[in-house]
Amino acid sequence: MYRSGLETSVRIHVAVYAVVNVALIGIWAASGGGYFWPVWPILGWGIAVGCHAAPLLARRSHPVRDRANPALQPTRSTHAEPDSMSSVDDVASAVASERPSLRPAAAPDGTVTILFSDIEGSTVLNERLGDVRWLELLRAHNRIIREHVQACGGFEVKSQGDGFMIAFPSARRAIQCARAIQDAMVRDLAGHPDGPIRVRIGLHTGEAIREESDFYGKNVVVAARIADEAQGGEILASSVVKQLTESAGDVGFEDAREVELAGLAGRHPVYKVV
Repeated sequence: MYRSGLETSVRIHVAVYAVVNVALIGIWAASGGGYFWPVWPILGWGIAVGCHAAPLLARRSHPVRDRANPALQPTRSTHAEPDSMSSVDDVASAVASERPSLRPAAAPDGTVTILFSDIEGSTVLNERLGDVRWLELLRAHNRIIREHVQACGGFEVKSQGDGFMIAFPSARRAIQCARAIQDAMVRDLAGHPDGPIRVRIGLHTGEAIREESDFYGKNVVVAARIADEAQGGEILASSVVKQLTESAGDVGFEDAREVELAGLAGRHPVYKVV
């Protein structure tokens, strides 16, 4: 969660730009100097770096708000570091603006179960590891999520930084996928030299086909806010997901609690999946 993928990619781009151009200057000097030809890659590539960084600079100078749905504004997570923003919020805001079709992931009755996930404390982890090592760890995290989403028949709606929004035609499949992701994070990354990492997951089900506008206006927000309430290694589900899956007896829920979800009125029950 927290640090955007854009900021990370810009910093890596700048680092590669600096290393390569220093090497080119070294080659120029070693070949006897003369006409300073490295000026051309320095200038040309420098323009590309500036274009890459421009959206990030513009965002910092003039924050853009989603006027269509203020509830999707990034908010500080209960479990986040001070002054940090959740990658889940970034993904939810982008999805609310783009409104991709969820028909490929809808059940016959038109319902879709949404899974949001991100990494707990990724800002601190990124700063501790540095951008290159963080990116390597992030790639391992993303690979695990995508492998299990594909295996469980999920549909990747959006990913940004370390945040994912996944859609499923079945609440049971969504829970199976969430469990598989958490198990794989422990199994595959617990021994990673830069790990372990702890993933937070939130689940909610709503009707996306006949009530598409309302779905993006509320159900996506609910799923995102539930993920914000989760702690690392935890899967939290809404009461709708619980009602849809508990009857078979193979999915357990505990630690029922009432929480306030930012941007939504009242208190909402959430349940830990076990």
